[in-house]
Amino acid sequence: MKRPTKTRGCFAFVTTPRREVVLQLRDEKSGIAWPGHWSLPGGGSEADETPFETVLRELLGETGIVPETIEEVPVTAYEKGKTPPHLFAVSWDGTESDLVLGEGQALSLFPLDTLPEPMPPHVRHYIEQLAPRRTPPYP
Repeated sequence: MKRPTKTRGCFAFVTTPRREVVLQLRDEKSGIAWPGHWSLPGGGSEADETPFETVLRELLGETGIVPETIEEVPVTAYEKGKTPPHLFAVSWDGTESDLVLGEGQALSLFPLDTLPEPMPPHVRHYIEQLAPRRTPPYP
């Protein structure tokens, strides 16, 4: 069976016990989606990667985070009739100084109730869906 040429994206929704979320400020490069916007770490699959393998690779490469816990969580699509990305909830008890910038302009922790601008509307949609579910203590 052939794999589709375009795969669903994979995002990591990384939260701390302090109800912060890890966000990446995307590069200002032409040709990339949402340049200069705050987004969740993540990306597309390579070769025969599973979504789980993809999110682990992207998370380590973009932030240096090795998840303490991780689980795929269901979300409703931003656009009616579209398939949402794979979203993985990650519990992490690190601080901003523990983050390793591997891609983008910056990595920061933001309170879940004070998200920065600019942010792609679909990313905000997914964070707002998941934020109420991520209350301490984490599993």
